[in-house]
Amino acid sequence: MALRNSHPKYSRFRFDAGSLSLNFAATVRHRGAQPRDLLTMPEMLEKWFHLSGLEVFEISLIEFRDAILLREAIHDAVRSIILGKKPDGSDVELINRAAEFPIAVPQFHPGFDRVVWETKHPLKACLAVIARDAITLMGGSDRLRLKMCGSGSCRMLFVDQSPANRRRWCAMSICGNREKIRVHRQRKQSPS
Repeated sequence: MALRNSHPKYSRFRFDAGSLSLNFAATVRHRGAQPRDLLTMPEMLEKWFHLSGLEVFEISLIEFRDAILLREAIHDAVRSIILGKKPDGSDVELINRAAEFPIAVPQFHPGFDRVVWETKHPLKACLAVIARDAITLMGGSDRLRLKMCGSGSCRMLFVDQSPANRRRWCAMSICGNREKIRVHRQRKQSPS
C-alpha cells in the first residue's frame, strides 16, 4: 500500500489500484457494514489531488459535488464491467462529459526554471484527466484485468497487473494477509 502522507487524516488514501481513476474510486472504503467516504469536504479532495500529483486549490462545494458524482460514476461503471454487465448509460454519459474538458497544458515558467500547467479551470482539467483514464481503462485491453478485491469486507476495484492475471486481493499485504490469517485460525479451530 502506497501511503503518501503520514498524517492520520490522509494516511488512508490508497494509490495502489493500478490507475488514477481507480485510485480516485478507492476514496470510498467498503470495510464493514457501511461504506466510509474519505472525501467528506473539499479540503480532503484538494489533499487527494495533491497526493496524486495533480494540483487543485480552493474547490467550491458545487465543484466538490461534481467530483464526487464523477467518482461514483467511475466506480459503478467499472463494477458493472467486472460483474459482466453493461454500465449504466447515465454513468457513461457523465464520464464522457468530464473527459471532454480540455486538460492543462505545459508552459515554461517565465524564469525558464520549471514547467507550469496552465488551465482556466483546474478542477475540470483534473477531472478530465481522471475521466480519460477511466475511459481508456474500461475501453482498452486492460478491461479484462479489472477486478474487485476478493475480500467480502473490502471490494476495492483494481487493475490486476500480475502476469497470470489471477490476483484476488487489492493487496496481498492487506486483504491477502487477512484472508491467510482467517484461514489459518479456521484450521486451528477445526477438530481434526
